[in-house]
Amino acid sequence: MQNRFNLIDEPWIPTIGKGFASLGDIFSDPNIPALGGNPVQKIALTKLLLAIGQAACTPETTEELEQLDAETFRAACRAYLEKWRDSFWLFSERPFLQMPAVRRLIEERKQTELKAAPAAPAKKKEAAQKKAEDDALPRAIGTGFFPDLPAENNTILSQFQLLETTDPAEMALFIVTLMNFAFGGKRIEKNLAPLTHGFTGKSVSAKAGPSIGNYVGYLHSFLTGPTLTDTLLLNLLSREQIRDNPYWKSGLGKPPWELMPEGEDCPAANNLKNSYMATLLSLSRFVLLDGEGIYYVEGLQYPSHKEGWREPGMTISDQEKQLKVLWIDPDKRPWRELPSMLAFLESGENKGFECQFIRYGLTRAKRKHQQIGIWSGGLRVSANSGDQSVKQDNDFVESLFLFNSEAIDKNWYDRFKQEMESLDQLSKRVYAATRSYFSKQNMDGGDLASNASGLFWQLCERRFPELVDACYEPNKLPAIRKATAALALQSYDAYCPKETARQIDAWAECRPNFAKRYINNR
Repeated sequence: MQNRFNLIDEPWIPTIGKGFASLGDIFSDPNIPALGGNPVQKIALTKLLLAIGQAACTPETTEELEQLDAETFRAACRAYLEKWRDSFWLFSERPFLQMPAVRRLIEERKQTELKAAPAAPAKKKEAAQKKAEDDALPRAIGTGFFPDLPAENNTILSQFQLLETTDPAEMALFIVTLMNFAFGGKRIEKNLAPLTHGFTGKSVSAKAGPSIGNYVGYLHSFLTGPTLTDTLLLNLLSREQIRDNPYWKSGLGKPPWELMPEGEDCPAANNLKNSYMATLLSLSRFVLLDGEGIYYVEGLQYPSHKEGWREPGMTISDQEKQLKVLWIDPDKRPWRELPSMLAFLESGENKGFECQFIRYGLTRAKRKHQQIGIWSGGLRVSANSGDQSVKQDNDFVESLFLFNSEAIDKNWYDRFKQEMESLDQLSKRVYAATRSYFSKQNMDGGDLASNASGLFWQLCERRFPELVDACYEPNKLPAIRKATAALALQSYDAYCPKETARQIDAWAECRPNFAKRYINNR
């Protein structure tokens, strides 16, 4: 196959303010501020760039990592990409992150189905042959935003479901996103033998990609800097840090383009599965682009977080008997999880939830006095008997929290945690007051009470940067408390009308009073 569309040269990565960029652009232009795309694409692309960075330039110790400057890092990545240029063709004999052997499996299935076609009558044989031919065709890739292909019996609900793409840039982005975020379920090529002879671990329903998990979707977080290069450096790990994590038994590992597995259970596959590199590029699907479509089968299988899967971008607590992880929740924006993510600031030790990207990178940022942020996001999905899809209130979620790393310490964290707990109490009071208002009128106001509480959090998100700044300067906190209490009353009033005499009585009786809150804080 002719080499076509090299990811190092061709623009395919969405960025903020710079349009689409190639891998070469990413590691040449120091002024690219951040990645574009939806939250899952941002996570997948960040993982890919980190995989390149770790393969090109992984310092041995944490001290050496702290001394690594941006230009040295970019230069090392450019040299690495040039060395492995032939591995970054989207279409070639050795296509990027693809398994040409899948074609053989498709052809073997086709021949088996043709041989099994009934001898008579002619119409049945013709139908069986046509089915075998159709099964051998690649499936179309949609321009969709999800790392999945539509089910064959999907009901078309909108024109966007009809859109298909043959654009190499979109195909490349789809494949990169798919590797760690593939949905679990039956939307894979069926009745194919495994690539590893004798492997028996597969079923008709493929496991979900490890970065989305078997349930509703993990919450992922990264530290961000003023530029994309700064962001990558903040989330880069040293070999020392990788060795300190016992669940990456193979250490750093090799990226798949250096050593592509031959099947599900070969030495290269097992080495990748147990390495840190698998958290960046897991190969949870074996795919092959063919013309204007894709062949799509289950790839390497990974455990869930309960069985030992760890990514430094996940926020996990293993301090209790039952392991806990932060999931994506569209009704609870990621910024509300910051007290859990930053819990290590309280004592300097891991005594609760921990996100390693934040813990490792924040320590380095504080020493360099950097202005940085915490980006968190992901995709909420629905799961039914292992089959995942996006439906009802499922959605993408993301938030960005900016702060001065130098000022983040235990005192700031104690104030911040207390204020977030106060917001939570205000939210509960809005819910209880709204529920009581409708109860006074013999109505079930549960849904409206939830909506009022949700409105309160939406209004608070707009004032969140002010709250963060006020935690640096405690004298500003009383004004912030008054403002957030006013938002609570605004949320109550929005869902509790006072037009009739009965409504006015219920409104006045149930409306919260926050006067004591101000007296105690003056």
